[in-house]
Amino acid sequence: MPFNPNQPRGPDGKWIKKGSVFGAAVLATVVAAASGGDVVTSVGAGLDAATARSVSDADTANSKKAARNGDRAEAWRRLTVKEIRKEIKSNLRCAVQSFGQVQQFFLRHPCDKLDQLLFVVQDKNGNTIAGSVTWVRMPSTESATQLGRLEDTYGSGDVTPFATEILEAGGFRFTGKHYRSRLDGKLVVIAETDPIKGRPSDAFLKQVADVADVLPPP
Repeated sequence: MPFNPNQPRGPDGKWIKKGSVFGAAVLATVVAAASGGDVVTSVGAGLDAATARSVSDADTANSKKAARNGDRAEAWRRLTVKEIRKEIKSNLRCAVQSFGQVQQFFLRHPCDKLDQLLFVVQDKNGNTIAGSVTWVRMPSTESATQLGRLEDTYGSGDVTPFATEILEAGGFRFTGKHYRSRLDGKLVVIAETDPIKGRPSDAFLKQVADVADVLPPP
């Protein structure tokens, strides 16, 4: 269930064109100055967002290679994070572990197997990220394709994580903003990430989801 983001508007009500984060920082400065706000603080906040970390494409590619081989430790190392919590559940019930149209689909087309991984990774700056990986094995490639198409449709429902309590993050819930999915024959893989603590960039959250999505099922 991917996120459907709202494009931001400027102070004049017009859509802000996609551009650099630094441009957004300049806009924030102008707005702050016009409203009598703290220009230095506004610029600092913008630059802080502009320098939010992500890793190189090469490191992401190497991380995904390790993940495909089932080496999570090396995959996370390549992303310069470490795994601090994880839990895996196997043979969950698809119709129970879902909602919305996705749940209705499972009632009509039961899955063969559902496994899930919940994990928490942290970088050296203390940014903490929760992740979920779901592996759904369907009876046929046709039903897997139908499920994948439904999962990729915003607002259609989702396969829900089994118990976010293990993340030790209070009332944490995944938002669907940083979502990846793939289809491998009869297997549908769904990965999501969201921040628990700190300010990891959207780009980095998506990189973590990209890597998690290629992990093999347990």
